[in-house]
Amino acid sequence: MNRRPATGVTGSAEGRRRRASGLATGSRAEALFRAAQTALTACMGIGRNERLLVVCDPPCADVGEAFLRAGMQLARETVMVQITPRRLDGEEPPEPVGAWFAQFDAAVMPTSMSLTHTKARRDACAAGTRVATLPGITAEIFVRTMRTDWRALAERTRAFAARLNAAATVRVTTAAGTDLTFQTGGRKAKSDDGDYRQRGVFGNLPAGEAYLAPLEGTAQGRLVADGSFPLAGLLKTPLVVEVRDGLATSVSGHPCSREWKGILDRIGPDARNVAEFGVGTLDTARVAGNVLEDEKVLGTIHIAFGNNASMGGAVTAPVHLDAVVRKPSVWLDGALWMRDGVVG
Repeated sequence: MNRRPATGVTGSAEGRRRRASGLATGSRAEALFRAAQTALTACMGIGRNERLLVVCDPPCADVGEAFLRAGMQLARETVMVQITPRRLDGEEPPEPVGAWFAQFDAAVMPTSMSLTHTKARRDACAAGTRVATLPGITAEIFVRTMRTDWRALAERTRAFAARLNAAATVRVTTAAGTDLTFQTGGRKAKSDDGDYRQRGVFGNLPAGEAYLAPLEGTAQGRLVADGSFPLAGLLKTPLVVEVRDGLATSVSGHPCSREWKGILDRIGPDARNVAEFGVGTLDTARVAGNVLEDEKVLGTIHIAFGNNASMGGAVTAPVHLDAVVRKPSVWLDGALWMRDGVVG
């Protein structure tokens, strides 16, 4: 994760990287503050009479502090709480923190592991809290991705979701070897377009994907992930997943396969569930090894395994792992919709 450099190391590789990305030491806090302002106004629509909750952990504390600072200017009351980093994406937050979510009008959650697919988040949204999660966010990603044209992003994302909504069968292939087919079962795609102003909505920041839960038991074929994966970061060696009857039956090809197998065996069949199909729509994102950003990259798709209860599926599991695929071709009901990552 991104960490602050020690005083006097502005000539270090970290210092050079931050200067190149617009996050040199002197401007870093201000750039983060401006990004947080954009997120709270353009995306969350925070009002002067509202209460805002910021949940972060030590690896993402710099982004949490930026949200606290911006929230104190924009909202009636802003509270920030730090939690111990979770062990896996989808693991529940500690009590009583999870119970607090529903006590606020809005919540932002920059944490090293995702709180998106948790019961605490679902309960909060059911109570009316609008939530943005930022799993694995770094300062550089946050500042850069918040600079998108949010209106154009929303239009593109909604158009992609509408196209997925009309499909019963989806097939994905790549030159790297992916050939995976599944049924939608009539489930509707969700549009994660960065507009979290309505009561009870949720999504990621950065936003930028149209996604749905494939019908359980229908996915068949092979997935060759060549973008990124949470247990490995940037995939220089592809991760190969064989899928039968909606479950990952074997994983191979990458050193992280052993760790993933351990998770699958420990949690059980629900962790093997083909949980999500998503299409990236964010033009300011790039594949660099952080799945939060990578899955949003325009021209990629991602397939997740594990929990899909947050997106209309039937599987609840304490894990949700996204595998990002570059330059996919996508067929919807037999018609080519995306060729090598390009629609149209």
